[in-house]
Formats: sequence, structure tokens, C-alpha cells
Amino acid sequence: MRTLIAIAATTLVLSLAASEAIAGPPEYNRGYSDCLAGRYDEGAAQYSRSYRQGCRAAQEEQGGDEQPHHWRPTIGVPNVRGMDPVQALGAMASRGYRNVGTSAAGGAIAGIYFNPQTGECVQLTSVNNRVVDARDIGTDRRCR
Repeated sequence: MRTLIAIAATTLVLSLAASEAIAGPPEYNRGYSDCLAGRYDEGAAQYSRSYRQGCRAAQEEQGGDEQPHHWRPTIGVPNVRGMDPVQALGAMASRGYRNVGTSAAGGAIAGIYFNPQTGECVQLTSVNNRVVDARDIGTDRRCR
């Protein structure tokens, strides 16, 4: 009888684990790839357990707490879309970013922000006094 209960319990655990794995492979893979490349999507991590698990697996592969010197933690691009530029500047500054350049073309204004702790270089684009785009641009000559 104990053997039958143990087999049933093991089957249940394995079936639950399989359904969890099936439910989130794309997000797991994205989390793994992002963290392996030194990026972290805070929005995805907030809503997706699979994303966090993929990221954790990448970190463990890289040595857990003993991360290679080329791999730095990231803050990620704050969700500033729709904010007015002053609010966006405050959000960026609160996460360690500083403005390193601004340019204007047509009705758009693009600001470049650099986080010296993480090495992240982010561009915010504003149109009609609202941020319409925020993205990690990888590198820029001003980001150093």
C-alpha cells in the first residue's frame, strides 16, 4: 500500500512539474537568454515565474554569486513610456542613470542615459511632451 501511495505521489509531482515546464518555455528561454547576456527585463520578471527561473538558471550557469567580471547586474529600462520628460528623468535618476546627452530632430527629443554601476546605456524618445520610446541601446560614445 505504501508503495502504491509513493508511486501516486511521485506521478502527481512529475505531472505538475511537466505542466509547469510546458506552460512557460518561451518566457523561460527569454529569461535565460536575457540574463546570460547581462540584461534583465524587470516587467517580465514581475509577472512571469518562468522568466525568473530562466534567469536564475543562467546565473547559476555563470557561477551563481561568483559572476564573471564581464557580467554585471542590470537595472533594466524603467517603464517610463507615457510619462512627461521631467517624471521620466526622475525615474531614471532614482535607478542610478544620468543624462549624458540630448538631441532633437523634428518634433522628437532623444535623451541618452547611462548607469555607471551597470554599464547600461538607454535612450528615451519624447514627442509632444510624452516619452514614446525607452530602450537599451547597448552602447554609445557618451555612455562611459
